[in-house]
Amino acid sequence: MCAIIGLPNVGKSTLLNHLIGERLSIVTHKAQTTRQRLLGIYTDENHQAIFVDTPGLLEPRYALHESMQAEVARARTDADVLMYVVDLGWKTSLEHARDFETPPGIPSILCLNKADRVGEDESTRIRDSLTEGAHWHMTITTVASTARGVDELREAILGLLPSSPPLYPVDDIAAAPVRFFAAELIRETCFEELADEVPYATAVEIETFREADDPVYIAAMIYIERESQKGIVIGRGGSMIKSIGRKARGKIERLIERPVYLDLRVKVMPNWRRRPGRLKLLGYDLPPGPR
Repeated sequence: MCAIIGLPNVGKSTLLNHLIGERLSIVTHKAQTTRQRLLGIYTDENHQAIFVDTPGLLEPRYALHESMQAEVARARTDADVLMYVVDLGWKTSLEHARDFETPPGIPSILCLNKADRVGEDESTRIRDSLTEGAHWHMTITTVASTARGVDELREAILGLLPSSPPLYPVDDIAAAPVRFFAAELIRETCFEELADEVPYATAVEIETFREADDPVYIAAMIYIERESQKGIVIGRGGSMIKSIGRKARGKIERLIERPVYLDLRVKVMPNWRRRPGRLKLLGYDLPPGPR
């Protein structure tokens, strides 16, 4: 198992999608899109590898953040290989990489992503400064948006993973059920369509998923935290919720390769990001200990 770790918005989810060869992790230009671990499965004639996308590293400000960082901690604990991703064009990411301590006993790869944001000489200079005296097993440069360097990265990871029998059927590409991805695609669309703080206040729950129906019937609830946000998500005359539904339905149809009837509703769940009980109801795990 290879855990993919780094600050928010450095390209972890895009890298996972290219490593697997399928679009599993949702990707937006907004930071903190990923909230839970996602296990992607790569299988070829000689290998099966589990790649784990994780939420971005951050200082928790409320219970949802604590849940996200607990997901990262669990991925690090379970990992056979760790891949730390850096945005070469982002000073904060570079500074964080300099302070990052590689876990003892686990091969660690430094992935210098978004190499198209700097020149070749600058990339080399940064690479040298980050690896001097550090304990990285190897360093690989990528551009996740175009898949540049991803084949080399995958081969390096496969070479470091321990040998074992396949854990999943060879046709599987993910460990999560389809309804999880349906919820994630709806949430991704909320991030794309909504502005400011509103997308961060959204959570999606699949209430009904009837695959026997034709088209497949999916009923989903979009939770937000305040009544004013509900009006924004619905939009004037229902325009926004219709746009979210139309675009999310297309994504889900491409995923499952079947027609979908998507029934979206919006409901206020006050302060759900800050209340552990409500987070658990929405399927988020929390770290152990008193709350």
